[in-house]
Amino acid sequence: MKSNTGYVVYDKNKKRWLGRITFKDPVTGKRRWRKCYGQTKTEARNKLDRLKGKLRKNGTRAVAMELMTFADLARVYKEEKLIPAVYVGEKKIAGRRELSAPEAWLMQLRYHFGEMKLNSITKGDIEKFKIWISQVPKRSSIKEHEETGELILTRNEKGAQRSIEAVNRPIELLRTMLYYAEGEKMLSPEHNPFNTRNNGALIERKAENKRERLPTFGEEMALLEVCVDDRAHLRPAIIIASDTGLRQNEMLTLSWVEKDIDFDQRLIRLRAINAKGNKARTIPMTQRVYEELLKLHEKNCKHPSGLVFGGLKEVKRSFNTACRLTGIEDFHKHDLRHAFITRSILAGITPAVVLKASGHSSDEWKRYLNVTPDMLRDLLTPLAGQESESVKAHGVEVMRQLTAALMGSWKSVGNSEFFQDLWAKVAMPTGSGQRQAQMP
Repeated sequence: MKSNTGYVVYDKNKKRWLGRITFKDPVTGKRRWRKCYGQTKTEARNKLDRLKGKLRKNGTRAVAMELMTFADLARVYKEEKLIPAVYVGEKKIAGRRELSAPEAWLMQLRYHFGEMKLNSITKGDIEKFKIWISQVPKRSSIKEHEETGELILTRNEKGAQRSIEAVNRPIELLRTMLYYAEGEKMLSPEHNPFNTRNNGALIERKAENKRERLPTFGEEMALLEVCVDDRAHLRPAIIIASDTGLRQNEMLTLSWVEKDIDFDQRLIRLRAINAKGNKARTIPMTQRVYEELLKLHEKNCKHPSGLVFGGLKEVKRSFNTACRLTGIEDFHKHDLRHAFITRSILAGITPAVVLKASGHSSDEWKRYLNVTPDMLRDLLTPLAGQESESVKAHGVEVMRQLTAALMGSWKSVGNSEFFQDLWAKVAMPTGSGQRQAQMP
């Protein structure tokens, strides 16, 4: 675009001389302008000349940075970063595998910060956002008007209050965006509120509720019993999740075509492209996982999708129905992954082996080590209508298979002393529940 030399005119409304120069924002592509006023034409001209000198010296980006709004950053960030994942081989080099959640957080941030100048956002502004978003009920929606582009908030007054996690996630995205803006020279470090002291209080991760829900063997038995007819597909999903720790998306993207299932070696090979952390891993099969995969192979090996579960997208509805039919409350699909980790640790598997199989990328998994005798006892508590011995037998067999798979030898477990020790711990008096169980 041809450089603009600017102009000086008399502003009748303000009764002063106006100097104005326009330029193209190199970041957003928008046409920008800067103004300066003077009591005389000469004063306005001198101010305009100084402004032009600043543009020549620092470039249009530095001047545009002063004018940039949060909405401008949101637009650029969405175009550059909130894009479908881009892979080289199986390595993700850009974008995100899942976009719906970050796009929703971005809408929340845009609605609140809107046209606020980017370099004017303070820690106090973020604290105000925390209060505001905490008061917006769950399942409320923010949509952009097709014609005006205005953001419209529709509150769901019947929705429950948001959790600490739901408050923290958009703030974490805001932090990422501001550091991105800093790296792209859209924001100076001194204007980034996350660079100030005590900014850690903006995101209170320690206040988030860590689920300690662990499915019992009785609950697992009850769920498997109702996995019939139109819920038959749920049975292999429950067993595979419980015995491998695979996340739902990792499990449902397993492929026959890509040879993710190795029946000869009894291994599930999770490719990096499907793993949450973009890191491949291998998980041994228990006997019951092996049997369920054989059934799925017979059923789905010729499915057009080439997927182990035949193109199944999710099991949320059938899982919730199964929980309702069995009377099981406060149980999430992800708790099955917790079951794999906790059971493996209880089985005496080396934590490093469990970590490798589960694909944890942080130290959060260590909380699974905090297992009390009461929690052990609850694992074998039968539900109404179940026989105690049947639940115990099911638990012994599940733990035996899990130990065999992760330790690599069926002969090494069988009737090992470990199981006798485990049930001895389970039989401990209730009063000893405050003492942590020792790892075998």
